[in-house]
Amino acid sequence: MKTKYLLLVIAGLMLCLFSCKKGGDTIDLSSIAGKWNIVSDSTYVGAGLSNHPVDYSGHPGDYFNFMANGIVYTKEGAILDTLNYTLVADTGMIISAFGLIANGVPSISHVKFTGHSLVIASPLALTPGGIFGRKVTLTR
Repeated sequence: MKTKYLLLVIAGLMLCLFSCKKGGDTIDLSSIAGKWNIVSDSTYVGAGLSNHPVDYSGHPGDYFNFMANGIVYTKEGAILDTLNYTLVADTGMIISAFGLIANGVPSISHVKFTGHSLVIASPLALTPGGIFGRKVTLTR
C-alpha cells in the first residue's frame, strides 16, 4: 500500500515539474511552419513490466512538416502520419496522439524553439501501466 501511495506522489510531482515549466523563446505559427528534419524521437511503449523507452534516431528523408492550417505531416522511416496541432500560450503545443490523453483531452507539450531547432516534449506520466511521454527533437 505504501508503494502505491509513493508512486502516486512521485507521479504528481513529475506532472508538476514537466507540465508547468517556462522557458525557451516565444513561438508563433510563422516561426515553426515548414519542414523539419528529425534528430530523435523518444517515447515509451508497452504496459506494466514490459513498459520501456524506445529511442528513434532520424534518418535522411524523415520529417515533421508543420502546415499553417494546424496539420503536421510526419515521416519516420516507412511510417507516415497526419496529426493536428495547436499552439498554446508562449511555449506550449497540443499535438494529437502526443503524450497522455486523459478524458479525451491531450496533454500540453512543452516547446523549446531556438531558430534552427525545435524540441517538443510531452509531460511524463507515471501510471500503474508504466511511464508515458514523448520527446521529439527537430532541426532545419
